[in-house]
Parts: sequence; C-alpha cells; structure tokens
Amino acid sequence: MKLTKRKIGLFVIFLLVFLAGYMVGIAKASYLYYRYVFSKAVDRSAIELAMQITPVCQLRLGEVDAAIETLERMIDNNIVTIDQTPYIPKTDYRHGVLRAAKTYREIYPSKTEFAPKVADALRDIPKIETFKCENSLARLVKRSESQKGQ
Repeated sequence: MKLTKRKIGLFVIFLLVFLAGYMVGIAKASYLYYRYVFSKAVDRSAIELAMQITPVCQLRLGEVDAAIETLERMIDNNIVTIDQTPYIPKTDYRHGVLRAAKTYREIYPSKTEFAPKVADALRDIPKIETFKCENSLARLVKRSESQKGQ
C-alpha cells in the first residue's frame, strides 16, 4: 500500500511539474509571438508610412513626375518581393494583385532598375481582360485602348 501511495505521489508531482512547464512554455511562446510577429507587422506599417510620405510631399510641392517615379519604384519593388517569397504559399489575392500589376505594366512598362526582375516576375501572370467594376485601372485600360485606336 505504501508503494502505491508513493507511486501516486510521484505521478502527481510529475504531473504538476509537467503542467507548470507547459504554462511557462505557453506564456513564453505567447510573449515571443507578440514581440516578434506583431512587431514585424508594425514595422511593415512604419515602412509603408515612410514610403507614403515621400510621394505625398512631392505631390504637394508640385513635383508630379518625381512622385510618379517614386510610386513606380515602389510598385516594382513590391512585385519583385511578392514573386521572391519561395516558402510562403501563393494565394488568390496575391495572384489577383499581380494580375493587376501585369495589366498596369503592359500600359506603362517599368523603367526602374528592377525592370528585368519585374519582367521575369510577371512573365507567366495573365493580365486582366475583363473588369468586374469600373475602378481606376479599368478606366486607365480603356483610355489606353482608345488612344491606341486613334
């Protein structure tokens, strides 16, 4: 009987140590996830904010061509970044965005230093043929087609 009580006592102690370790592990993993994963999302927002400030300042200064160049470089950089993520699965959303980029790049080809990489990234991506709504890209495509016909 003593042996059984001792075994039960050891089992309970083992279980308590296991549960304490589990709780410490969960707390640490949660902290690390919050610290590193959420901080990357916040860093991405900070990068986007910095990238938005430059063209807005250029537009307010009347430097439209410089603002367009800045935005074109940002577009090319993002196309290359989306294409060069081998371990992240492709999604329909990203594919749709790349289709819009392909459609835009057919009208306005890249003139940045990323142009060869952009061409490679968009090579197998089909452009958008029909639009579901009348957005700015659809209007730009219509304007481009009407200018080609003249």
